[in-house]
Amino acid sequence: MADPTPPRVTPEYLKQLAEDLDRRIERLEQLADAARLRRALYPAPKPPPVRCRFSRQYPGGRPNPWRTIRLRRRRR
Repeated sequence: MADPTPPRVTPEYLKQLAEDLDRRIERLEQLADAARLRRALYPAPKPPPVRCRFSRQYPGGRPNPWRTIRLRRRRR
């Protein structure tokens, strides 16, 4: 299998590549400026406070409702 011939790099092609690169860099700068402006105008909301999963009354978490009903019936 023969090696493919390398593409011809002409001055016009290099100029076109440079212009395309300049356009892309300018667009990226615009997007970065917009993101900075958005962050300054609309700060991120603070997350809600962390809820405690376990209460002091029930150290293992929530009580089992069936167990509490059975215990209540026995006590009577």
